[in-house]
Amino acid sequence: MLTRRGAVLSLLASVMLTNGCTTQSTGPEPAYGGPTKTIRGYLRGPPYAVLTPSSVVSVTAYDATGGNSSHMAKIGGTSFTLNRTGYFPVEYEIEIPASTSVPRVALAVEIRRAGSVLFSNDRNFSQTTGRNLDIPMREAPPRIRNFRGRL
Repeated sequence: MLTRRGAVLSLLASVMLTNGCTTQSTGPEPAYGGPTKTIRGYLRGPPYAVLTPSSVVSVTAYDATGGNSSHMAKIGGTSFTLNRTGYFPVEYEIEIPASTSVPRVALAVEIRRAGSVLFSNDRNFSQTTGRNLDIPMREAPPRIRNFRGRL
């Protein structure tokens, strides 16, 4: 028969072994140290939309060599705070690895304020093979709340 202390110690040991085997790395990915290529352009949106200084623009680059239907590996990303009150267009710039194995790059863009998405790409991804890309933005659809039978 196990004592209480023995049961607790065996439970702790099994938890430590399980956590040691299944822990996923949450650390940042190593920075790319090779040559880079810069993609820049403008985010084009509705002319009446007012952007605040606290708006955060996130641009993520994916390898779109296989097209939108296949898995696209993330190859770069950047985000910045707008720091101005104004309207569209918004200038952006992102650096990605300069590689001949990635001939097509897809960019996903979001503009957030207070954690909620205000604007995103007009299409799912905007693709380019060059160094300049103007991206059409659209307003995020309104969030539908589920009241589950009550108002």
